[in-house]
Amino acid sequence: MTSIADRRSTGTQLAAFRAACEQLVGRPLASPTELHDFSVAEPEAFWRLLLEWSGLPWSGSADTVRTGDDVETARFFPDVTLNYAEALLAPLSWVDDDAPALISVHASAPDQRWSRRQLRGAVTGAADALAGLGIGPGDRAAVIGPNDGAVTVAVLGLAAVGATVSTSTPDMGTATLLGRFTQVEPTTLVLDRSAGPAVGAAELAVLLDGLPTVRRVVVLDDGPLPGHPGVPVDRLADLVARAADGRHRDWPRLPFDHPLFVMFSSGTTGPPKAIVHGAGGTLLEHVKEHRLHGDLSSLDRMYFHTTTAWMMWNWQLSALAVGASVVLYDGPVQGPEALWQLVAEHGVTVFGTSPAYLQLCEDAGWCPRDRVDLSALRAVLSTGSVLHEWQFDWVAEAVGPQPLQSISGGTDVIGCFVLGHPEAPVRRGRSQSLSLGLDVAAVDERGDVVVGRTGELVCRNPFPSRPVGFLADPCGSRFHAAYFADHPGVWTHGDLVDVAADGSARVHGRADGVLNVDGVRIGPAEVVSVLRAVPEVADAMPVEQRDPGHPGRTRMVLLVVLAPGAELDAALDRAVRRTLRREASAAHVPSLVIAVPSLPVTHNGKQSYRAARDAVNGDPVPNLDALRDPACVAAIRAAVPAADRPAAAPAATAAGDDELRAGVAREWCAVLGLRTAEPHDDFTDLGGTSRQAVDLLRRLRTELGAEVGIAEFARQPTLGGLVRLATAARVAVPDVVELMRPGTGRPVFVVADAWGQLNSYAGLVGRLETTRPVYGLRLAVTDDAGVRRPVAAVVDDALAAIGEVQPQGPYSLLGYSFGGLVAYEAAVRFRAAGAEVSSVGLLDVLPPAVNLTPAERRAHSWAGRVQTARSGTKVRKALARHLPGGLRQRFADPVQAMVRGLFAAVEDHELSRYDGMVTYYQARERLPVVGNTLAAWLRVAPHLVITEVPGDHWDLLAAEHLDELAARVSATLR
Repeated sequence: MTSIADRRSTGTQLAAFRAACEQLVGRPLASPTELHDFSVAEPEAFWRLLLEWSGLPWSGSADTVRTGDDVETARFFPDVTLNYAEALLAPLSWVDDDAPALISVHASAPDQRWSRRQLRGAVTGAADALAGLGIGPGDRAAVIGPNDGAVTVAVLGLAAVGATVSTSTPDMGTATLLGRFTQVEPTTLVLDRSAGPAVGAAELAVLLDGLPTVRRVVVLDDGPLPGHPGVPVDRLADLVARAADGRHRDWPRLPFDHPLFVMFSSGTTGPPKAIVHGAGGTLLEHVKEHRLHGDLSSLDRMYFHTTTAWMMWNWQLSALAVGASVVLYDGPVQGPEALWQLVAEHGVTVFGTSPAYLQLCEDAGWCPRDRVDLSALRAVLSTGSVLHEWQFDWVAEAVGPQPLQSISGGTDVIGCFVLGHPEAPVRRGRSQSLSLGLDVAAVDERGDVVVGRTGELVCRNPFPSRPVGFLADPCGSRFHAAYFADHPGVWTHGDLVDVAADGSARVHGRADGVLNVDGVRIGPAEVVSVLRAVPEVADAMPVEQRDPGHPGRTRMVLLVVLAPGAELDAALDRAVRRTLRREASAAHVPSLVIAVPSLPVTHNGKQSYRAARDAVNGDPVPNLDALRDPACVAAIRAAVPAADRPAAAPAATAAGDDELRAGVAREWCAVLGLRTAEPHDDFTDLGGTSRQAVDLLRRLRTELGAEVGIAEFARQPTLGGLVRLATAARVAVPDVVELMRPGTGRPVFVVADAWGQLNSYAGLVGRLETTRPVYGLRLAVTDDAGVRRPVAAVVDDALAAIGEVQPQGPYSLLGYSFGGLVAYEAAVRFRAAGAEVSSVGLLDVLPPAVNLTPAERRAHSWAGRVQTARSGTKVRKALARHLPGGLRQRFADPVQAMVRGLFAAVEDHELSRYDGMVTYYQARERLPVVGNTLAAWLRVAPHLVITEVPGDHWDLLAAEHLDELAARVSATLR
């Protein structure tokens, strides 16, 4: 393959297209925004020129570009005909017809390769064989297979004869496959079992019984042919061999919007939608994105990590139309090295992946540029979820100078609204540009365009890849409701986005339905589909709720409608959690399961996640009249507090061990939201997260006096195991100094939190980029009577503990909240004694109230009153985390009872002066008050260096913030 250095010297394809546009309109279009403005202001000129400039094979007339200005009804190029397969496989004068065009990489078999000539021949043979079965325009085919060459040949063969195709993976399960394909009503079922036995004879029988429209099954692999009464089963290879002696049939050129693909939505706002995409719109949009935004050409080899169930499979398939070669892979990703090795081995120039895979590599410490040859790679594309700023940094450091392009659109448009740009700079956390020809904008609740702030993503002009419509929607009402009901005449995509003046953008996720719990985005359909395995649950709706026990956090509440005769008892609650944990992930397990009579549904049958979310949060629910049963909102509101009552402690039959066992069970139930607990219950099996584990162990320390380490709990995660650990912990005296991370050189000392524990630091310490050892100081914060010790006494213990490990400086100290206060005062003492302190890190350490001036206290008080009046409960809880003295105690959550005692002990502590450098990691989410608490720190530590980190004070060490926090701390360690 051609190296980056050998890329064309004549400029990008975008530059050539811009020159053609400038010649057409007679004016310069020098900047990316000027070209985009032209593309949306003069759509007829833009799209006609693109069709002609692309060199795609088509017939007819392009005089009429579109039939109107209405996004919902406009049709493109009504007088143009084409064939998708022909456009992908036609000989190209600038491409070697015998060079590799398709490389199919298998996990347990040799690679397969087709040149462009061979691929065209294979598709011709498949098309002839399929046409011989009577398959043609008007037929629909369901294809179940992996991401391999055989499936690609079959799909292109079906497209060549004019059939409409819907693809899916074998491992989705028969229920999910039927949920999709029953809407397709296929006449042909194509099956490839080469990647595994997910669809065996029994599964095939279930599928055929549920798909009565299927007249024939075509098998792509060489395994035994399954039998089914009444439905002929053939092997495609045999059909091709029999058809080889006949004449080749011409591939028909069909209308521009002839149905090509049926795609399925994720189901985040309801059942998956069967979305029909036209051949011409799909092709033209993909070629535009590949050539103009990605500069993809015959010099490129593309690999996008995808499956046949995702639109990116169709998207990367269209790369053949521009002369690029495509790599397919049907195996698992068993580690961070898997895809990078594939990229290197096959000379991939454009690699498509996801934020999740990039994060996997970063977390594993796997550095591709040091392990494999990436000299051919020129660009990395990412989609599927939000791409964070630090992932741009990681790619730059661990991969190389190749641009990282965040692209986003969706199955609904089989393309992208925002993507890369060969002439625009890469901005961390953002997509480089809006898609040419698409008038993409962010709008507020009133439908007004907003620039530079988050709004709902809309497209305000017709575009070719707008779906033809939905299946089983003859009057178009479902299609209208999905995209045009909120903003008539405008495509409303359902994502949140901010668009800057320079055309760059950042997509923030779905506007409705999708949950974001502990930084993990969860589509409701992911939860609901798994619960089909629980017969007692007739319907379900997961919604996000502000966590009343942990201000600033959110949690998942699962609303369930039970089947007749079912009861939501402890056994069913546990079954729901375990099913979700085993069939999905811990992130999919709710904090609370609540039985309700019905779910909010609109008059047209669409579930209203917004209404449910408002109900569980106690917020006003707008447009109650839009709901079929408005009374369900009141029922949900009433059910939440009843289900959220603290679990009663199991009765203790005697003192001692039984009392401890009952206490551990009580805290276990409180953290997980369970009604009862059994000794064999597994914390992770019930969906317990790392954050909940820290909370649970903190409760054991404060309520039961049992110091259990998070690493020990991870090795014994059952309730019985935790009881044993707590029993042993009550007898043993925990070490004051704990080696949290081995290393060489001067140690870093981390001071325990307000509870005297180190568990909350575990994630941060593990992510620090340092070779130095990290020690934790577990200091007694209360005396034998449970009374808070003065800060000075705790500092005395810290100095003694540090001296045992490191008798002489320079010292490095770090602490969060109360631990930071102790670290700071320890640094003061060290310097006073003549010892050198190299670094002091304060993780959002709030100054004790006595250090604030009267004006600063008044500023906090007034800010609290104003924001409380404006924002209600959520802000009141936020204020409780920030306000000094009495106001803080007034609003503090009962769960934080011990913290109230801490405040009483430290609010009168006067900060000592420190003339050395101090790094203050300030929480990004904080009260915007005039009397900033940092002023108190600056008065005593004039060399304070402030760096902003994600989160608020109470969730600073949460998992979703640790990557950025660790990077900031690592950069400032001295």
